[in-house]
Amino acid sequence: MFRSRDPIRTFGWFCVVGGVGMALVAVSYARYETTRRHEDWLQTELRSGNVSRLRAALRETPDHPGWNVMSPWPGVIAAGGVTVGGIVLLAIRKADRRREDVLEDPR
Repeated sequence: MFRSRDPIRTFGWFCVVGGVGMALVAVSYARYETTRRHEDWLQTELRSGNVSRLRAALRETPDHPGWNVMSPWPGVIAAGGVTVGGIVLLAIRKADRRREDVLEDPR
């Protein structure tokens, strides 16, 4: 009734699904953090009282500093590595099963 599963195969699938999930979370977090940093920067400009900086901030010119844009790529690349690792584990296990089938059933 209950068939035992290969733990390496289960781990491989976990890596594939987890890697895709990590990529989605990395993109979502980068977007959230960029918005938060931009809002913090805008609030700082509003509190500064400097008229020229305030005008530039209100016109939404690209004069804002680069530190308030967070890149999602480090997280996406790491997630891709985890996914590829899971795919490699699944491919190795599949090749081992085929080899065992050939050894058991010589034609």
